[in-house]
Amino acid sequence: MNVDLCSTMYNGVAKALLGSPYFDQCSYHRKLSAGYVDLYRVRTMDCPNPICRSYFPTFETYANTDIYAGCTLTDESTSRQISFKEFAVVCQGIASSSSSPSPAPTGGLLPPPLPPTPPLPSIQARDNESNNSITIIVAVTAIVVVGILVGAFVYMRTKRKARDPPHSTDFVHIVDPAVHQDPPTSKVVRSTQPNTNHSTAPTATTTAGTTATRLDSSVTHSTNASSFQSVGGQLDMCDLDMYRLPTADVRLVKALAQGAFGEVWVGEYHGGKIAVKRLLPNKSALPDVQKFIWEIKLLSNVYRPESDVCRIDCPFVVQFIGVAWNVPGDMMLLTEFMDGGDLRSVLDANKSSRSFTWIQKLKVALQVAEGLVYLHLMDPKVIHRDLKSRNVLLDSTKGAKITDFGIARETDDATMTAGIGTFRWIAPEVLQDGHYTEAADMFSFGVILAELSTEIIPYSDLRNDKGNVYTDTAIMAKVMAGELRPSFATDAPMWYLTLANECLALDPAIRPTAIQVAYGIRSQLEGFV
Repeated sequence: MNVDLCSTMYNGVAKALLGSPYFDQCSYHRKLSAGYVDLYRVRTMDCPNPICRSYFPTFETYANTDIYAGCTLTDESTSRQISFKEFAVVCQGIASSSSSPSPAPTGGLLPPPLPPTPPLPSIQARDNESNNSITIIVAVTAIVVVGILVGAFVYMRTKRKARDPPHSTDFVHIVDPAVHQDPPTSKVVRSTQPNTNHSTAPTATTTAGTTATRLDSSVTHSTNASSFQSVGGQLDMCDLDMYRLPTADVRLVKALAQGAFGEVWVGEYHGGKIAVKRLLPNKSALPDVQKFIWEIKLLSNVYRPESDVCRIDCPFVVQFIGVAWNVPGDMMLLTEFMDGGDLRSVLDANKSSRSFTWIQKLKVALQVAEGLVYLHLMDPKVIHRDLKSRNVLLDSTKGAKITDFGIARETDDATMTAGIGTFRWIAPEVLQDGHYTEAADMFSFGVILAELSTEIIPYSDLRNDKGNVYTDTAIMAKVMAGELRPSFATDAPMWYLTLANECLALDPAIRPTAIQVAYGIRSQLEGFV
């Protein structure tokens, strides 16, 4: 482990928190720069304090990364060395007190949560005194997060590290399996296999005037193959051979989208149109390829702990077709093609075209809810964990389906403040302690209902007391505190507002299930058609 990187992170956190009077009542940051904490004091003093514990979700987020996974601290209460992860999760299971001492003005840091179904779901500006405390906390959080991210960026630029398969959880997740699930033990391939790459470029063919690329079995992306072959180590192929299709049967027709880690193409397979996802040529190092393999495996089959297999076969979830590769670095995920694009793009375009009607929006909402019903009723339950408008695809005949843009999603998850991040759709309890249940998907669904109503990016119309748009960090803090909800159109039906606000309830225990939501939307939709 890079000890200097750990020290840099500890120093950055300690400096930021020591510089804020709001954290004077906390103990954990006082000797953090020297690598010491007192877990007894943390458990008894800091964890029950809402202000002190507010930073621990950030600690846990970075403790789960490769960069800081090996960092250690010395526990003064026991004189033993502990992992940074043990410190980061120390507050789990410890109840937070309803109030705590604070130098903040009257009004408190964490105001009472919103009622489940307010008549107007958009937030109104609070008085300046109440906003001062949360602004300072958010500012401190942002400073430390930026410092941690800078350290992470420098480290990742200097060293590429293979990721060990993470621990398993109680649920099987579709999203980000490289972080949240152990893949099943299966065939292992060494990346030092003989290079099957040829210098010949992919052969080009033309069909109906459209340039297409046929991936012959003897031809690969030279950059992809060579860079992959240069990485030492092993790959767990997760028995993907059973889904392997000949690359000669796959034709790449047109590039659709590109993210930081991968690209999506329109392709053809046996005369039918498909979607093809693959890694970028410069993202074919072993960790990237392994993560992609795990993602493909979860899309093809959902594994139970007993190694029984439950196939995802639902008309409201994008269908898996197969996988093709010459060398693992050239691996392609083949799925059904949806001709309407993603929901976010359709909503953006509708601001001028006005062709996406209210009835069509309700049908999309119902189909997404039906997809969640299927996933949540699987054994074990499947929690999507990244449900948002970008992960809902539309088709002119097949309607709406839930998907997972696994590779492109890295641009959202890389930072909590750059651009429009996934955090705008995440449930408050997940932001608080990372705990996922199916209720977290229902919160995300409530945010999608807001998007269908207003057609805008969630929270993009709201402003702070200075008239500025909220950053993702500020949104996270206010959502966790129950202070912020996305806006809805003023002409939205009352039943729609009620259903959406039930999904957006701060308490996950009172959110409706997917079955209840699907029934509610269906019963209303039948009154229109």
